[in-house]
Amino acid sequence: MTKSNRPSRREFLEVATAGTGLALAGTSNMWARGFPYALAPEAGAAEQPQIGAGGVNPFTDPSYAAGAKMRLQEFLGRGADPTEAKAIFARLTSLDPEAWVKEWAKLAVPAEHQAAELESQGKMQEANKAYEKASAYYSIAKFPVINHPAKQAAYRKCVENYLKAARSQDPPMERVAIPFEGKEIIGYLRKPKGVTRPPVVIATGGVDVYKEDRNTNDILGIGAASFSMDMPGAGECPVWNTPNAERLYTATIDYLLTRQDLDAQRLGFIGRSYAGYWGGKMAYVESKRIRASAQLGGPIHYTFQEPWLRGLQSEKTYFWPLLDSMIYSNHVKDYAELVKTAPAMSLLEQGWLDKPCAPMIMVNGEKDPWISPQEIPLLLEHGEPKTARLIADGAHMGRGSRDNAGSGRAVSEFLRAHLSA
Repeated sequence: MTKSNRPSRREFLEVATAGTGLALAGTSNMWARGFPYALAPEAGAAEQPQIGAGGVNPFTDPSYAAGAKMRLQEFLGRGADPTEAKAIFARLTSLDPEAWVKEWAKLAVPAEHQAAELESQGKMQEANKAYEKASAYYSIAKFPVINHPAKQAAYRKCVENYLKAARSQDPPMERVAIPFEGKEIIGYLRKPKGVTRPPVVIATGGVDVYKEDRNTNDILGIGAASFSMDMPGAGECPVWNTPNAERLYTATIDYLLTRQDLDAQRLGFIGRSYAGYWGGKMAYVESKRIRASAQLGGPIHYTFQEPWLRGLQSEKTYFWPLLDSMIYSNHVKDYAELVKTAPAMSLLEQGWLDKPCAPMIMVNGEKDPWISPQEIPLLLEHGEPKTARLIADGAHMGRGSRDNAGSGRAVSEFLRAHLSA
C-alpha cells in the first residue's frame, strides 16, 4: 500500500476491529465467548510460554527492570489492584499483544459485569465507579498503542466503559463530536464550577496516553475549561501524525470559538510528550488565536533525525519498543520508513522556528531517553523569547525529578497568567 492511499485513522480502526464483535458488544457472557475473540487456548490445551524478541523475557531480564518497575507503578497509579497487577507481571513471559490483553481483560470483564449489575439495581454511583475500574483495565490492556486487533478491541471497550463512568464526573463531562473531513473529532469538555464563560485549554497527547486516561483537574483548577482530545495517530483521532495534521487542531479551535458558554478568545494549548510537538507547532500556526501554549517533553527537530532514532533501537526504559509506538502513530510500515519520513516533521526544516509564535512554556528533563533534550535549547535559540525549564535530574517530562511537581505548578501558573481576562 503506497503512502497516498493509506486508510484514514477512522477507516483503519473500523477495518482492524472488524469481526471482533466488540464495538457494540454488551457485557453479557463476554468472558464465556472469549475476549475479544478467541484469545484463550482450547479447553485442556497447555499454554506455551512465549518469549520476547531474541529469546528475552522483558519481565525478568535485568536490562528491562527500570522500565518494568516504572510501568507497573504507572498502572497501579491508574487504579490497578496491586496484587493482581504484580501477578500479571510475574506470570507473563513476553509482551505478546494477545497475551497482554487476555491477562488484563480477566480483570476488566468482572468489573464490567459488576458495574452492569449495580446499574440494574439503581446504584449508579457504585456502578460508575466499577465502570471506571473496567475502563482503566481495558486501557492498560490496549497500552501503549493500538497497533494490534486485540488492543484495538480493548480500546473500544475502554471508551465504552469510560463514557458510562463519566456520568459521575464532577464537574460534568460533555462528549463533543466535531465534523471534520467527513469524519469526527471527538473531545471531552469539562467546565469549572462557578465560572461564566471560562477560558478554555486544549489538552492533547501523548502517543500512549489517550483522552480517557487524562486527568484535567489541573486545568479546571486555574478556572479554565478543558477540552481533552487525542493527538494525531492516537485513540479516536481521525488523522495520523503527519506534517500537515495541524488542521485537526485548527478545526477544533474553529469549533470552540462558536461555543457561547466558553471564551475561546482566551485559548490555551497543552501538548504532552510526543504531542508536545503540537504544543510547539500550534503556537506558531495559531499564534494569533492561542494566548499561551505548553510544549511538554515533545519532539521538535532532533528527535526526528536518524541519529536519535537509531539510538532508540536499544532503548529499554520505555519497556515496549518506543519505535513501534512512533511507527504506529506516524502510520509508516517499519523503522526504515520512519527514518525516511520523520525528518519532514521537523519544525526547523518546515521554517516555523523564526516566525511569530504565541507565548510558550517548555519543560523536559535533561536525562530524557525518549525525546531529545536538545529540543528546548533549539527553540530558545530561535524566534521570540520563551519560558523554559530543563530539569537537570529529570527524565522524560521531568519524571523522577525531586521538583517535578514544581514544574507542573509553573505550567499551570503560566497558563493562568496568560488566560486571565
